[in-house]
Amino acid sequence: MASNRDELEKLAYGTLRIVKEFTHAQNLRSDLDRLTFEILLFVKEQGAVRITDIASKLDLNPSSITRRIQVLKQSGHIVAVSDPNDLRSSLVTLSPLGEEELSNFLKVSIDGLAHILRDWNDSEIQTFAEQLLNYADSMRTWRLAKGADSNVGQKRKP
Repeated sequence: MASNRDELEKLAYGTLRIVKEFTHAQNLRSDLDRLTFEILLFVKEQGAVRITDIASKLDLNPSSITRRIQVLKQSGHIVAVSDPNDLRSSLVTLSPLGEEELSNFLKVSIDGLAHILRDWNDSEIQTFAEQLLNYADSMRTWRLAKGADSNVGQKRKP
């Protein structure tokens, strides 16, 4: 564990900067917004998934996700089919259009990263990718532990 507070402070500022830059970059895109991308990616990973599972995974209100799913069905990105295990429920799957849009979104993202990292060598990119994933995993573990603590993790009210 890092004990140098100056380095941890740099990491805190760097984290804030990367979140801000990522948000700015996402706002420049006109293909898919972040939430649509997250929904489509989760559906692709699961193959077929209930709307409640999407809401839970993305930590969103089920009614909000239901409205978003309706928009994605109308736009042809996803299709809903009856759940064979519970005919009262539906499963959401990607349509061919959703697959294509998701693939194009990822391609543009990867092309952007290639441009951003064009002056980095392969070893630097590999190390950064591994460390960034490790950092994200550690952050998730910390967040989940904080959420489990009854004295912290309370969501702030707007």
